[in-house]
Amino acid sequence: MLKLITQFIIKPYQFNSKDERRKVIGLHVVFSVGLLYSIVNLILDFTGKSSYDCFPGFVTTFALFFAAFYCLRNARVTCAINMVYLMPIGLYFFFVSKPDAILSIQSTVQQHVLSLVAGLLFLLFFDQRPRKLALFYVVGIASITYHLIEAERIQEAASIIWQRNEYVLNPYFGFTVVFLVLLLFSWKVEFDLKELKSKVSDAEELISNNFRTFKHGLLQVKINRDATGNPTGIHTVSANHAFEALFNVKAREVKNVDAAVIFPKIFRNTFDWHNFFMFPKTNHLEIYLEHMDKWVDLYAHQLEEGSLLCVFKDITDKEKSILSLQQSRIRYKVLLEAIPDLFFIIDSDGIYVDFVMKDSESLDIKPDDIIGNSIFEVGFSENMSRKIYKCIQDSIKKDSIETIEYALDVAKGTMMFEMRIAKLDDNSVISIARDISKRKIAEINLEKAKLKAEEADQLKSAFLANISHEIRTPMNAIIGFSRMLGSSDFDMEEKNRFLDVIISNGKLLMEMINDMISISKIESKQVVVSKKFCKINDLFVELYKDYSMEVSNKPIRLKLSNENANPKFGVSTDRYLLLEIIKKLLDNAIKFTPMGEVEFGYKMISNEKLMFFVKDTGIGIASGDLERIFDRFHQIDNRTTREYEGTGLGLAIAQHYAVLLGGKIEVNSEPNKGSDFHFTIPFEKGEGTLKIVR
Repeated sequence: MLKLITQFIIKPYQFNSKDERRKVIGLHVVFSVGLLYSIVNLILDFTGKSSYDCFPGFVTTFALFFAAFYCLRNARVTCAINMVYLMPIGLYFFFVSKPDAILSIQSTVQQHVLSLVAGLLFLLFFDQRPRKLALFYVVGIASITYHLIEAERIQEAASIIWQRNEYVLNPYFGFTVVFLVLLLFSWKVEFDLKELKSKVSDAEELISNNFRTFKHGLLQVKINRDATGNPTGIHTVSANHAFEALFNVKAREVKNVDAAVIFPKIFRNTFDWHNFFMFPKTNHLEIYLEHMDKWVDLYAHQLEEGSLLCVFKDITDKEKSILSLQQSRIRYKVLLEAIPDLFFIIDSDGIYVDFVMKDSESLDIKPDDIIGNSIFEVGFSENMSRKIYKCIQDSIKKDSIETIEYALDVAKGTMMFEMRIAKLDDNSVISIARDISKRKIAEINLEKAKLKAEEADQLKSAFLANISHEIRTPMNAIIGFSRMLGSSDFDMEEKNRFLDVIISNGKLLMEMINDMISISKIESKQVVVSKKFCKINDLFVELYKDYSMEVSNKPIRLKLSNENANPKFGVSTDRYLLLEIIKKLLDNAIKFTPMGEVEFGYKMISNEKLMFFVKDTGIGIASGDLERIFDRFHQIDNRTTREYEGTGLGLAIAQHYAVLLGGKIEVNSEPNKGSDFHFTIPFEKGEGTLKIVR
């Protein structure tokens, strides 16, 4: 509704700025309200229900507002504003005419002045020119003088404050003060407007120069709309020199022209320009002008409502280069396909970029299985992946040809390949794989045995190295502080603190040794699952008691959430492994929660699944680290001076045990908001599922 009214108001006008539009809308509001007020008062006066009987005044007011509104609807804004100079005619009937005045003319001088002040304010809002205000001031002074003469109070004009129990300012003085204030304000506004117009003019000149000299083609278009705001057509406004050169047109051909005339000549049937500009779904298109053999990038940017600036960038050279590269790629691919070997392009990070191979009954490789994947993800052993990665780095750095042999499992068995890696450029290599299965089957069996022995030896060495590295820190602390206990340089309080350090590092050392033993059992596959009936509530009460003591001197609240309070509630599982998993998760939660709450417990998520969880409000885990926290020896903070100690094995051990119990630990976490670790196990031979209701 408001949109229709606005369209009705602005229909007769062609605005150059938003200020003109707001001015016209404001005048319509003022004159419409004035007309309505006049009509209502005429009706009330005619029916004898008006509080004031001044029929000539209401008729005059109606006539003035009607004339002003008529001028406004005929786009004669100045004429409509100038109707304010006839305002004293209406004031005469309301305040001066003895037969018609609404009150005694001796007591309405101030109302007369206030009405004239309203006229000054009207001019200030809609026509700020000082000479207009001055002219109305003269008309107002004449009107006030006539009023004073008729009221026989002209002799009081010499007094600034009238003393007839009115305590009001002299009308000349008051009207003049208001006029001078508004005049100064008007001058200030006019001065500011001149400065602003000068700045706008300079800015427009700068924009115009940049528009003309911009290196890419620019075209400004305008969307024509009907009274309801629906688009009806397009016309061009202006174009720069680059646009004219790009499309071989003249300036006069694209300046203020209907788009339906010029666009078919420029774009032909390349794209649907009508819908692109009038009903846009995107602001970017890449178009090919076949008649000009050019590729152009088109971006449309909205300047204001209904006005678009289109940027045309010539990308012909780029597209032709891409086409040439594609053709070269096709030729090289055909050439490589004629060779029986397999060709791979691998970047310096070990990611497959491309590959070429002949159709083979033995190999069924899809592009999605290779391209974009790392050499660590496509089926090579960890040892082999490391070797290939090292060969890639050596080939790039030394510009050498590296050779490596590997086995690949396929549908019909195992195939042997010889891989040659040669530098392609500074960031990639070409890998040529040749099938050498027939002459290598005997050797590969021996090589497998050798590699297996070497791998076992490496695992043993890595295990011993990890133990040595992880126990060094707590052992140094224990030895160092033990020596300090025997010194007489420290008092008993300091020695007690040394004892606390020794005990805490002893516990840390014991935890590391236990973790190392557990991971050793996992590596050697010695962990055996022994399932028996386990009372879940008893297990969790035991954990709650143990860990309540641990957090008693910390600002951490421990919360146990048992869904089923039935003491007989339980499930068939390995109690030791389940207990170890919960302990590992609780140790982590307490370690990484400086203060707050750690909640743990269980709940049934179905008749076949029992879920356990440990939640904390600690430091949380970044999304990029969530996938790696279950890796062995992985810690989020790997600095030597890190705040949290540990082997980095706890979560890896817990995850392995969870898998053995038929589940998998999952985690939801946000930095500084805490973490939620949870896993499920099968509800096998469960008992006590009926809950106790109190």
